[in-house]
Amino acid sequence: MSALTKVVVVGASSAGMANLGASIVEELKADGTFEITVVSRKSSSTSIKGVNVLKLEDSFPQDELENAFAGKDAVVMTTNFQVFGQEDKFINAAVKAGVKRFIPSEFGSNTRNLNTLTMFPMMGAKARVISELKAKEANGLSWTALCVGMFLDMGLVTGFMGYDLKEHTATIWDDGNQRFSSSTRASIAKAVSGVLKHPKDTTNQYVFVSSFETSMNELLSALEKAQGAKYSISHTTAGEEVADGKAMLAKGDFMKSHKLLLAANLLPGYGNNFAEEEKLWNDILGVPQEDIDDAVAQIVRG
Repeated sequence: MSALTKVVVVGASSAGMANLGASIVEELKADGTFEITVVSRKSSSTSIKGVNVLKLEDSFPQDELENAFAGKDAVVMTTNFQVFGQEDKFINAAVKAGVKRFIPSEFGSNTRNLNTLTMFPMMGAKARVISELKAKEANGLSWTALCVGMFLDMGLVTGFMGYDLKEHTATIWDDGNQRFSSSTRASIAKAVSGVLKHPKDTTNQYVFVSSFETSMNELLSALEKAQGAKYSISHTTAGEEVADGKAMLAKGDFMKSHKLLLAANLLPGYGNNFAEEEKLWNDILGVPQEDIDDAVAQIVRG
């Protein structure tokens, strides 16, 4: 199977899923071998220089999607929770348009690991999308689920990973040495490009990449080095955080239950240390691993 060069990226707003769509588009543009189309909502302000942007009705009618996907090799979804439960529209449109490869908005934890799905049930929506895609294989649509671990950029800047970059405080779980996979937006974008260039190798597969396998203590050290500041550290246990996250989930407070997702990434046996629990595809896809100190310093500089 030859490289997939005619590519549709759905959801490339710079305000989208951790700016991932915009990063992917810029990587594909820089490569120079791809013909890129961006699909966004009419209400979106998305505008990318040098790329064809198609504005569809905000409800993404299937007939408009089919027209947008016609003649394309691949569809890359970088949408957020706004379209969860609607992915079948995009998948069916891709089938009818004759698209060869569908890359769903996976980009995160290992959703084929049952422990991860049990810990954070909202991840089940992503697993259901893969089930839908498997059902379409007989129709000629192939897929690749790209797992990248926690987004380092977003995880540090938003405080999701437990670090406050302004106040120089950190909350460390257990001994802080548990290793997990994490990726920068730049590495994720390169991985998408790699999948499109290696369609045969990545057909109907979960593909795992990372910028590095790191730990909370390593991130703390890198932050202190990059900012030239000593952090004030508090400690907690995974048991306490999981119990609190489950209590928040039971109350319907999905935002505060995010610590369950963090737990799934930090705890062993949840498949999120890709180097040890899965197979890393970095070499196959041409995605070099990064130096943790350099990556953190770049995030701090903005």
